[in-house]
Amino acid sequence: HLNKIERRHEHSERNPMPPPLQRLAVSSSFFLLRNTNTIRRCTVMSFSLTSKGNISWSETPTLVKHPGRALSMTTAEDSNTKFVTLSEPAPGSPFHYAFPVHDLEAAKEFYGGILGCAEGRSSAKWQDYSLYGHQIVAHWVGKDYKCQDYYNPVDGDEVPVPHAGIALTVEQFHELSHRLRLADIKFIIEPHLRFKGQPGEQWTMFFKDPSGNNLEFKAMTTMKNLFAKYNVVE
Repeated sequence: HLNKIERRHEHSERNPMPPPLQRLAVSSSFFLLRNTNTIRRCTVMSFSLTSKGNISWSETPTLVKHPGRALSMTTAEDSNTKFVTLSEPAPGSPFHYAFPVHDLEAAKEFYGGILGCAEGRSSAKWQDYSLYGHQIVAHWVGKDYKCQDYYNPVDGDEVPVPHAGIALTVEQFHELSHRLRLADIKFIIEPHLRFKGQPGEQWTMFFKDPSGNNLEFKAMTTMKNLFAKYNVVE
């Protein structure tokens, strides 16, 4: 999801480094992911020493295709592993949710592409993603996996269980539902308002990932009522 155009410069008297960078002390190499305009447009800059003792630096304008915020590219102090951080954790205590999938490439296209989740760590068997700052992990369990569905009535809808998701703002909910429609995602339960006029009034929608896992995204019309305690009459 990264499109890069690289420009290289060498620090010298004729071609000095930009003023903001002259304050950086560079011993061998340094990596910085700098926000230049929006959360989807940033610049990767790298620095190194030439054989003549000059500082060589390169600038890479980069488009990041996800709703998370590009933060930094660096090298771990206790290893030689270079990494880039593309999303901040959600405030407070981010939840962690691991789920099975039958195809990691299909999961990457769905979670990283359609849902726009920033990818974190990964291996040949699993992938981390940031779902609005919360950590979800797709684990490959075999090509024959398919989620087994059960159903339970909620406000007139047959809701598939198990399911997982997140409570969004109303604006985020409608932005996501629009994105899903553009991607031709089939809804199990179409986006709509349920529990109208009640403390638990909320927008909701249900759909599946490529492995058949059920997802619900909702948006309380009054967020502070998320845990309102009362008996719901079906």
